[in-house]
Amino acid sequence: MDAKLILWFDEIDRNFVTTVGGKNANLGEMMRIGVPVPDGFAITTEAYEQFMRNTGASSEINQYISSFPEGLKGTSQFQEASRSIRQIIEAKEIPQDICNSIASHYEQLCEKCETEKLSVAVRSSGVAEDSASSSFAGQFDSYLNVIGKEELLEKTRQCWSSQFTAPAISYRARHELPSTGASMSVAVQRMTHARSAGVCFTSHPITGDASKIVLEGNWGLGESIVQGMVVPDKFIIDKETLTVIEKKISTKEKLIEFTDQGVVTSDVPMDKKQLACLSDEEALRVAELAKHLEVHYGVPQDMEWTIDGALSFPANIFLVQTRPITVTMEKKKGESTEYIVDLMAQMFRQIRESEPDPHKKKRK
Repeated sequence: MDAKLILWFDEIDRNFVTTVGGKNANLGEMMRIGVPVPDGFAITTEAYEQFMRNTGASSEINQYISSFPEGLKGTSQFQEASRSIRQIIEAKEIPQDICNSIASHYEQLCEKCETEKLSVAVRSSGVAEDSASSSFAGQFDSYLNVIGKEELLEKTRQCWSSQFTAPAISYRARHELPSTGASMSVAVQRMTHARSAGVCFTSHPITGDASKIVLEGNWGLGESIVQGMVVPDKFIIDKETLTVIEKKISTKEKLIEFTDQGVVTSDVPMDKKQLACLSDEEALRVAELAKHLEVHYGVPQDMEWTIDGALSFPANIFLVQTRPITVTMEKKKGESTEYIVDLMAQMFRQIRESEPDPHKKKRK
């Protein structure tokens, strides 16, 4: 039973999507082909399904949804359904065998990293989240700087309940998908000491130019990029020659970092505001890994990278996610292409603006 509940990243690959979700499957695949990925494990869909079934949460949710004979419709119903369903899930105790398995693997990960209470990222990994045809990305919850078994169990349950965020319910309604959702896995991954982080596209996300790799970054954690908090540094790299052909260093005002007080938003120190958050050498290493992944998967990739400030180049470069690029906007005549961060922010606004999720973790 234990093998079904938890799988280490090095035990899985992209063929395990139904078992560990898209995010986890890609992490395992990257690890298998030699791409540097912070170590961790996947809490499988089997664990989620046992939890939902054995606690009665699944039956209660089905009963709740059946009270809407014409289906869930409209923003207010999506929001109310999200609150009600998430309360059902988060009120349930995780069965002891699942708790024991999660705790045991967390202890083993701590031992691997020679740390008594390791800081980990706990990230939802939906079965359809990172596929080439789905846009669930950003609709499920993730938590950073989670320390200790008790907090890990709490955040795991909250990731499970994020199957029913208002945006996810709305998305399923619009696309005529089952209201009860698909299965859910959770990634538990060692957090790096992120000096800087960001995103990388192996095809220009605005113009669709497949000859360019576009990399954007900021100091601290990559959340500041995907949330559209800053205008990031940008590198455009020729994919064939792996040379930097354009670079724009922005004035970066804010960063997200994790401290002893948790994940916080801070001002960028004055001496770093106009300093590149990564060197050309580091940018080219990220681009090299990105190109390798595009060749391996056979389609353009959208990935997240981080640079560990406690390590030296090239051991400091890690990728923490990859997925197919699902959105490419055509550049119109006379239109600037220097707004990748605006594209990312627009995607997140479209998901969240009309249907705010009251359960989403607030980071200060």
